[in-house]
Amino acid sequence: MKSKGVKLFLIIILALIAIALINFMIYALINNNKDSKVKLSLFKFGNNTEKIFEKEYNPEDLDKIQVNVSSSNVRIEKVDSDKIKIIAYGDKDEKIKESIKEKELLISKENTKIFIFAMFYWSKEEIIIQVPNKECNEEFEIHTSSGDIIAPDLDTNNIQFESSSGKIECGNINNGKLKSSSGNISVANGNEVEIQASSGSIKAGNFNKITAEASSGKIEIGTIEEGTVKTSSGRITIEGAKKIQAEASSGKIDINTIEEYCHLTTSSGSIDVDSLNITENSYISAKSGSVSIKSKNDIYVEANSNSGGIDIKNNNRKSDIELKVTTTSGSINIE
Repeated sequence: MKSKGVKLFLIIILALIAIALINFMIYALINNNKDSKVKLSLFKFGNNTEKIFEKEYNPEDLDKIQVNVSSSNVRIEKVDSDKIKIIAYGDKDEKIKESIKEKELLISKENTKIFIFAMFYWSKEEIIIQVPNKECNEEFEIHTSSGDIIAPDLDTNNIQFESSSGKIECGNINNGKLKSSSGNISVANGNEVEIQASSGSIKAGNFNKITAEASSGKIEIGTIEEGTVKTSSGRITIEGAKKIQAEASSGKIDINTIEEYCHLTTSSGSIDVDSLNITENSYISAKSGSVSIKSKNDIYVEANSNSGGIDIKNNNRKSDIELKVTTTSGSINIE
């Protein structure tokens, strides 16, 4: 009896699936006319990659290039040319949509066919933006859901790159906003940048101003004038900073040099500074980690630790500059 019941249940489930599939096919066939953008196809096999778009533009006609796609990698290349060229690869049934309004080029992509069964099927989806080597002042705004964004040096450009589940890599920039939900982000040097990675690491070079936030990844930064850096469960490493605010919930903060001001906090990690030369009152706090400063300028250090030792060398109580250092369960060592 039990076996018959299981068979009956499976028959009912299969019947429901068959009815749903038949209804979908009837609906698709009814709407599969000449005016419909989406066409129905039953099967798809093998490699379906083709060049689906290629067009050149005069640089003086464009101030901004915007790409908005779901699953394509986007790559910017510098070439020996006086034109801007867009080349797109993808499935032959995909269609690139292009529009220009007030010197803003918008590139997007849509799939014009639905496949019920796709076996051993693949397609390389990529959009390539070729820009002239000598002159490239356009603003770039690129959004992709599950693709990577790769760019060379764009020293004079403003950029906005966003990928939901892909990495972002670019060379030198002017000003930029980089965001990835589940991919790593790396950028060389530039003027100003905002970086956000939800579950990936961040690596940046030298900047005048930087804002970087990672939920569950490490952050590595070169030398900066001013910065705000935050990670929930990763390590923060900074080569040098004039003014720096850094917060790590469960990671270490490691900074080589601080020149003017700092506000450093960590919940469950240590804080290490090689050289401190502040000119403004500053603050360092580690709840369950130690604080170590290998050298400092002639300042006054007010230190407090609930359950750790305190060792401060050459503490100038008459200094106008004060550094406040606190730990809950870690030692404080300042040379």
